[in-house]
Amino acid sequence: MHQATPRYYHVTVRPAPERVGQVQRIMAAHLRYWGLERLTPSTTRGLGLLMELAVQGSPDARIEIEAWWNGQQLINAVSYETPVGAAAHELPLRCSQIAEMSDGWGSCTRRAQHLVWFALRSRIDDHEVLVAKRPAPTASEALGVPRAVLSRPGADGVPARAGAAS
Repeated sequence: MHQATPRYYHVTVRPAPERVGQVQRIMAAHLRYWGLERLTPSTTRGLGLLMELAVQGSPDARIEIEAWWNGQQLINAVSYETPVGAAAHELPLRCSQIAEMSDGWGSCTRRAQHLVWFALRSRIDDHEVLVAKRPAPTASEALGVPRAVLSRPGADGVPARAGAAS
């Protein structure tokens, strides 16, 4: 089973085509270290798509890559700057490719800063069998049987009821 310990990784690189493969290998090594080998192909593919877009759009700016593991999801984000007025023509195409391979994604543009993130859920291993859990008892099932009505009034500190015969 995957560890539930939260993990975080951040790296800033200069945009260059050779950095794409380098960052993919670095991220694959981190995922192996975190025990998330099954998420490696989708993660490295998504990061590659987004880094290629960033390299094309901003050859002089920096690219920030982040990864968060919260025990259930791996969230990857790529942030990069583009020159003011530069159109990101390939962003919709790349985002549609990211949407196909991920469990969730999003993008945000503020001034000249683009941020695209995608999330991958941890999958249960194929050989791991799910065991059905017995539902918790409801309040009516959890209550005990009512006490027997006391035969003597006033026994055990319980007052006699009005109109009861003694």
